[in-house]
Amino acid sequence: MNFTNEQLEEIQELAALLLEPEEIAVLMNIDVDFFFGQIEMRNGAIYAAYFRGKTETKKAIHENVIKMAKLGSPQAEELANDFMFKQNLAEKRGRK
Repeated sequence: MNFTNEQLEEIQELAALLLEPEEIAVLMNIDVDFFFGQIEMRNGAIYAAYFRGKTETKKAIHENVIKMAKLGSPQAEELANDFMFKQNLAEKRGRK
């Protein structure tokens, strides 16, 4: 099944809103099992659009947390430490 650039952009936008894959599939009238399958394969245009959207929002959240941590927010400092811990774990395990 081929998706247009507009459809891929919509997947990216909906993923950036942190909607669940099933919600995106339903909103876009895509077979839910097909959509999950594309994401689980971890390659292809659909996965790339989904992951890019999700990651753009994660990036924006991380940027805000780091800014707040640098300003001395104890809660943000705790979150930043958690980010670093998760990043270090990911570096050690590599890509699976």
